[in-house]
Amino acid sequence: MRWEEVEPVVRELLDFQISSPEEFRTFINKVTDFFDRVREEHGWLYIKMTVNADKEEFAKAYEEFQKEIVAKLKPYEQKIKEKIVENEHFAPRGYEHMIKVIKNDVELFREENVPLQVKESILSRNYGTIVGNIEVDFEGEKKTLQQLSVYLRDPDRSTRELAWRKRYEGIWEVRDKLNKLFDELKEIRHQQALNAGFSNYRDYMHRLKSRFEYTPEDLYRFHEAVEKEVVPYLVERTKIRQRKLGIESVRPWDTAVDVDGKVLKPFSSVEEFMEKTERALKRLNPTFAERFRLMREKNLLDLENRKGKAPGGYNHTLPKTGAPFIFMNAVGQPGDVRTIFHELGHSMHSFETLSLPVFYRPHRMEVAELASMSLELISMEYWDEFYTDPEDLKKAKIEELEGALYFLPWCMIVDAFQHWIYTNPDHTPKERDEYFAYLMDRFNPGVDWSDLDEEKKTRWLFQLHIFEVPFYYIEYGIAQIGALAIYRNYIEDPEKTLKDYQRFLSVGCSMPVDEVYKTAGIELKFSRDYIREIVDFVAKQIEEIEK
Repeated sequence: MRWEEVEPVVRELLDFQISSPEEFRTFINKVTDFFDRVREEHGWLYIKMTVNADKEEFAKAYEEFQKEIVAKLKPYEQKIKEKIVENEHFAPRGYEHMIKVIKNDVELFREENVPLQVKESILSRNYGTIVGNIEVDFEGEKKTLQQLSVYLRDPDRSTRELAWRKRYEGIWEVRDKLNKLFDELKEIRHQQALNAGFSNYRDYMHRLKSRFEYTPEDLYRFHEAVEKEVVPYLVERTKIRQRKLGIESVRPWDTAVDVDGKVLKPFSSVEEFMEKTERALKRLNPTFAERFRLMREKNLLDLENRKGKAPGGYNHTLPKTGAPFIFMNAVGQPGDVRTIFHELGHSMHSFETLSLPVFYRPHRMEVAELASMSLELISMEYWDEFYTDPEDLKKAKIEELEGALYFLPWCMIVDAFQHWIYTNPDHTPKERDEYFAYLMDRFNPGVDWSDLDEEKKTRWLFQLHIFEVPFYYIEYGIAQIGALAIYRNYIEDPEKTLKDYQRFLSVGCSMPVDEVYKTAGIELKFSRDYIREIVDFVAKQIEEIEK
């Protein structure tokens, strides 16, 4: 795909005459078809780059597409949105929510913000470069921060502590550089908000993300609900960890190690992994299993860890192929089982929404992550395919449920920190660190940080999202609560819950998030009472498993 081929198609779209509801619908279909073709090529270039991370030519091809197609399309995308808004009076029923979201984008667009956003994008990438290049001496070898994180699970406590402290040693070497980078990003972001007529970047981003269904004040209530209802339960779970490890207190380097030293082995080969996954899916939902089989047959799975692959995992929608692609790095650990079902949740979402207009595909993370996190939890009922020993199955389930709750306090810290940062834009780096330390204490799930004041203050420097994708994090917390609510429904009535889940998948983002959640049989709620219900349910499940 070359720009010389793309530009005439875009101009044709902009010249398309809309004078009736039928023509409006035709226009939306043409726009969807065009962007599907672009996204298909973009998707395959991204897949090839991550599958062949050791081959520079694939990275170059991807970067070339970003520069020559994606970047050049940006102003045209804005014009297409403006055209939709200009012709909204021709829109047939069913497009109301789409127009509301697009109108919001058009209203917030400012020409003077384009160069600021480009500058922000370039600057934010420096975070990965700075942190990725950190190396420290560890047991006679140079190690990156990523390589050190492996040792945080080491059974030897002194090894864990050394690795944990070395990670800080590394981040402190670039502390001033990171603070300077963040201050530059903060100023650029604040200016964008002012240009768009907002007094602060927090309120601007809330609108830019089309969060019409809840307010920043609702999120403050969510923070408080987690603090008052989730944290006390986790403090008790942390005490259990302390007793099992036989230590006086759980220090930060004691939170990732396995408490009983038993390593679960859910599969020994990728072929076995796929067979077990398919069997579990067949018991859960035969349609899901058929789709998984189709992905296997069409070589749309790259699951095994091997040299030359990029790290991580993802699901990539391929609208013209008609099926998504799953990429991950399986090594035979319990995390691989969680990952495959998480990504399959995204895959099933992709399958169900391919027929929707491009603007109604799952673009809101509160919706997309609800699909993946829910399937992750529901699939636990069939994990006996991976863990034939009942004790192993119990252990895997408890880790999954505990992990879902342990994530929430950290999610609240990251979100609350950004609320404070951008509503107090004139703060100093010292004040920033102090506020973060306050949040660490407020949401502490029972970890002993005594004599680690500097480490506690600077823990935020490890969080990529704060630098690169501001305010993109709370969605995971919202979706996690929603997924636990769906799992609760599934335990009570599997058949009805599965029907609700599939209906939820099929609506994509064609309606406000609270209505999407209703189709899934749950509510979008942040109250203490609701969060307490969810915690009580998880606590009961863990208690029953432990019996």
